[in-house]
Amino acid sequence: MHMLPDIVLRIGIYLASAAITCVALAEDWPQAAGPNHNFVVEGNAPASFSVARNENIRWRTALPSTGQGTVIISAGRAFVTSHEVLDRDTETGSTILGMCFDTPTGKELWRREVPGRRITDLSSLFSDNTAASPVSDGQRVCFTNVGGTVACFNIAGTPLWTRTWTMFGRHHSRQHEPILHGGNVILMHVPRNDLPRSATTKAGAQPLGRGRDVWSYLQAYDLRTGKRRWTADCGTSVHTTSLLGRLPDDDWCILTGRGGGHQPPEEPYGVSLVTASDGRRAWDADIKGYPAAQNASWNEQLACLFVGREHRTLDIKTGRQRQACSLVDDVTVCRIEDESYVTREHQRLPKLRKAITNQSNCLVGDYHYFLAHDDFLIGRVQIWTGAVEYLQVPVQVIRAEGRPDELIWRQARRNDMRNAAGFLATQDRRNAGSGWGHVSAASPTVIGERIYFPTMIGMVYVVDWNAARLDESALVSISDLGPAGETWSLSSLSFADGNIYARTLKELICIGLK
Repeated sequence: MHMLPDIVLRIGIYLASAAITCVALAEDWPQAAGPNHNFVVEGNAPASFSVARNENIRWRTALPSTGQGTVIISAGRAFVTSHEVLDRDTETGSTILGMCFDTPTGKELWRREVPGRRITDLSSLFSDNTAASPVSDGQRVCFTNVGGTVACFNIAGTPLWTRTWTMFGRHHSRQHEPILHGGNVILMHVPRNDLPRSATTKAGAQPLGRGRDVWSYLQAYDLRTGKRRWTADCGTSVHTTSLLGRLPDDDWCILTGRGGGHQPPEEPYGVSLVTASDGRRAWDADIKGYPAAQNASWNEQLACLFVGREHRTLDIKTGRQRQACSLVDDVTVCRIEDESYVTREHQRLPKLRKAITNQSNCLVGDYHYFLAHDDFLIGRVQIWTGAVEYLQVPVQVIRAEGRPDELIWRQARRNDMRNAAGFLATQDRRNAGSGWGHVSAASPTVIGERIYFPTMIGMVYVVDWNAARLDESALVSISDLGPAGETWSLSSLSFADGNIYARTLKELICIGLK
């Protein structure tokens, strides 16, 4: 049992152990899921940082508008997307900017417009037209406007090729991240290019039905020429984040899913493994009611899924179920009680509406981590034993120069939703919420021994992912990407050359020892 004053002293403070920060690997971060395709990388990064207090911040650069994609690092450049420059309070947008920055200094080098074929709510908690991250092979960079365009440039910003399509359905939650593999960029959209723009709305899509011709599929485009190389055999829901990996026999495959809210047309609901060389189906696993709004996490032996109030594992070779465990019964929970952390075993959580905050899951080692949906709990499942643990964390830390941290456990400050120039960039009031629960969250990132969970209000929970117990001792720090109530982000963190890169509604940030 640890008293709350100890927590206040420790949380958010730069740890002595973090002062020795070295670089184990200096790889680029070429795509949203990183060089290993699974949000996991070796290396050491600052264990604690604060933009609010300017702790371990190398540089910050203002961005023209809101955006959600991960910062991609390649060939000494940082690539990121943003909606267009705002000159007034604005609720919606379509065209995005593909932007290039110098990583040592944060200086902008160039920007290019990438138009879209749909109008979207800016800063939507379910994604906007900037939600798909760039990809780069060090010579070229592709920017994807989720509204229906992919544009490829060389590293100097010279246009190489462009492809367009019309999105089907009204869904804001479009969570596919472009995948870089084998000289291709793998996107997800309807293969037809003759859909009317009205198909991007509920009223316009409904008369077109639910047939295979309006399904979304994984599709590979040659990074050099833009020529489409293959279209996957099976459909992919707009809600799922498909992930690339390698089987024990060295075959590269992609785990993808179907299902989720608002009845996407692709069926049957469940998951499929497809080969990354040609998009052919290796196997399907039908799962009734599969909630596809999660990262399709897997390793060389298991696919790991959240289904209802269960965690399930499938044999990665066959798709057959190996294990199912409850996420609410007989779990271990470490909570604040009377201003102290107390761990209790064999607990039963109250009924959950959903198991996880969308896209907040990450598989690392023997653990599948996630953020709970209905409470401020970091959770993990031991994938072999099925043991489930939860750790309660404050939803927000209010911090300012010369003042002690104020921990907020239940109700976060509403966000100002303003860009660096002070203009509102949002429509839906829910966009100013806490970033837990019904939101398409940024995926966590694992760097060495720590997993970093960013939330929509700019908190970053840093956890020792391999800790023997998921209790207060595993919580390394609660860092931040800016002042409480003034910071908004749905972007995952990236890592290269010992630095962490982040973006918020207002700015691009490089985190590292000065």
